[in-house]
Amino acid sequence: MASIEYITKRIAGKEKEIDKLQKKLARIEKAEATGWEVNPYYYDERDKRYTIKDLEEAKEALAKYRDELAIAQEKAESRDVKAILDFLAGWKNRVREFYLRSFLAYQQEHKEWLEYDAEHSEWINNGGWRDPNREAINKEYKDRRNAHYERWNFLFHYIEREINADHTHYVEVLNAAKLNKDLDQEADAMYDDIIERTNKITGKITDASALEVGEKGELNGYIKGERGIAKVHTIGAGGYNIQRFHFRTLVHEAK
Repeated sequence: MASIEYITKRIAGKEKEIDKLQKKLARIEKAEATGWEVNPYYYDERDKRYTIKDLEEAKEALAKYRDELAIAQEKAESRDVKAILDFLAGWKNRVREFYLRSFLAYQQEHKEWLEYDAEHSEWINNGGWRDPNREAINKEYKDRRNAHYERWNFLFHYIEREINADHTHYVEVLNAAKLNKDLDQEADAMYDDIIERTNKITGKITDASALEVGEKGELNGYIKGERGIAKVHTIGAGGYNIQRFHFRTLVHEAK
């Protein structure tokens, strides 16, 4: 959904366009009324036909933008539903913990990989190409390398290298600021998605006191609005091994 500012600008633009087309149509009809005798702009029937078509399309677009603005305003007025904010704050904390645990596990596994990689390089330098089992050994090396980097691929966006405290070598660190920024943006998008689907049922939210975060971090309950009541139910999964916690929030009209 576009922002209120964006939609408002589009509405103003369409209103201006409609005003110009209406004035043009008035000039055309005035010329037509004289049998095209008084016609300083050299209009004809084709100009009238195209202008009417453009005017109809502009009015349809204006109506669409006004509908979008009403929806966007309803969503904007629902930006402070505490239960949803608490739910998403809990989700962000669980995902942060997941990345921190994963980074520690990655560091240990990567250390073991580097040791294995060094052993393989030494084997090559000592004439491994003459080993009758070289194809199997090289295949095992490539498979293990690919599996290692595929396993931790989701982490690499947040891993950076920086000089250690003694300024003797570089170490890998998890960029928490980048992770937090991405989680904030993702949570904002999730909030908007939940509110947008809720508003389609309820209109402007008037009461969300029956919505709460459960013991397992799921968002469940009811939201009342000007047009109806929505039932919210969340199915969560993850948070173990290398699968981060994720959820699917269902929003239905309450019967």
